[in-house]
Amino acid sequence: MRATALLVATLIAGLAGVGCGDEEKFAGSPDPATERNDPPAKPPPGWRTFANRRAGFTVSVPPGWPARARGSATLIRSPERLLAVTIAADRSEAARTTRPNGYALRAFRALPGFRGLKPMQRRRVARSPYPSARVDGIGTLAQRRQRQHITVAAFRRGKHATYAVVAFAAPAGHALAHAGELNQLLASLRARRPVL
Repeated sequence: MRATALLVATLIAGLAGVGCGDEEKFAGSPDPATERNDPPAKPPPGWRTFANRRAGFTVSVPPGWPARARGSATLIRSPERLLAVTIAADRSEAARTTRPNGYALRAFRALPGFRGLKPMQRRRVARSPYPSARVDGIGTLAQRRQRQHITVAAFRRGKHATYAVVAFAAPAGHALAHAGELNQLLASLRARRPVL
């Protein structure tokens, strides 16, 4: 799980494959200046709120986990790198007109560099205030032959944007590494007006 740059590139390329990932194209979309700022979720004790102002969202991050914005995408990972999470905003027309369940499944199936992608479970993101969908599955990173647990989540904020989250986790027995932290992080995502 050391290929941080690869994980970020995988997310952006995968989203581009379903009409996503180019958040700077606003042609035909509502003016971002009309978006409101939703209050950040209250983080659990010890957690902090991280804001990506360019993409337009906040999220809660566990203690000791590095989080950084790379342009309009955000990378968050656990200290031992068993879990890496990327978050991006998609304001394309396709994102604004596709339901979250379809968006998340298409993004999962479009992830490049993987073979044997298999969605295992589809559900709503628990405790999210937005229409949302989550696809959990498995796949093998072809170049490294590493099996990964993969979560793709999509949150649609009205007619403005869909927020896409892709998480890659190294196998930890039969369990997902940091499953509780990932659940909390997903539930904490809140939209805000992007600063362009």
